[in-house]
Amino acid sequence: MNSVVKRAVVVGAVAASALALAAPAALATVQGGRSATCTAINTCQTDPPVWFPGGTLSVDADVHGTGPAAWTVRRDNGGTICQSGFAAEDPPRSWVCNNVSAQWLYGIVSGGSPSVNIGVRW
Repeated sequence: MNSVVKRAVVVGAVAASALALAAPAALATVQGGRSATCTAINTCQTDPPVWFPGGTLSVDADVHGTGPAAWTVRRDNGGTICQSGFAAEDPPRSWVCNNVSAQWLYGIVSGGSPSVNIGVRW
């Protein structure tokens, strides 16, 4: 083999090895979530509870109208994981809950006037 072909083979082997090593790391990241939109009432819940593998949880909420609004993420068996209040006049917003343990959970949003939206994602 001439030196150009040998270099191409070595570069190809190194690239293939790098991809093989990176693939398991990419698969280890579990992405998921659940969302709900309720158009006739001003309280909405993601249902049924969803399994969260632990770590950082993002919460997306949007309500319409005026006045106070709030979202809460709760454990399936009771208890609050994290929560925040906001103004119904605010545009759609996102918050982060850090260091959440693995568990079944669901989100609730309320306030303002219909329609309201809540989402939990990771």
